[in-house]
Amino acid sequence: MVKLLPNIFKEVRVLRQEGKLHGALVNRTRILFVISLVLAGIVIFNILFRTADPLVALAIAIAGFVLGLFVFSRMSPVNWNEEKETVQAGKMDKLGYATIGGYVLFEIGLRTLLSSAFPVSATAYLLAGIFGTLLGRSVGTVVEIHNVFKAAHKSKE
Repeated sequence: MVKLLPNIFKEVRVLRQEGKLHGALVNRTRILFVISLVLAGIVIFNILFRTADPLVALAIAIAGFVLGLFVFSRMSPVNWNEEKETVQAGKMDKLGYATIGGYVLFEIGLRTLLSSAFPVSATAYLLAGIFGTLLGRSVGTVVEIHNVFKAAHKSKE
């Protein structure tokens, strides 16, 4: 999977240059990625200059990334539009709404758990979890773009 990611990012860039990727989908993914980087910076600041434990923050960020990649990236489906021949964001279905509900419950549960277990560093750990989740969602969306494009072109062959 790790070796595959640079190729997927290159493919997404080529799709965008060819006009085969809807701009709103690209912007949404970029925004998620930028927000996750800002949150990562805040977490790193809290690790370096406050009392946050880097191993706990890393473990929470990894857990958030895995959930974001495999679960929460399903919030916004990605479809192939035959008429425009582009990959675009689809309409949210019942699974998308259920995923949003699960995401809200995850964030509330994480905040509650961290506040009781780590009262001093709870905010840093919560932000680490949100960072991981958003990064996982953005990478999951890019992977989904790749999968949808490949499936659409496989069916044409």
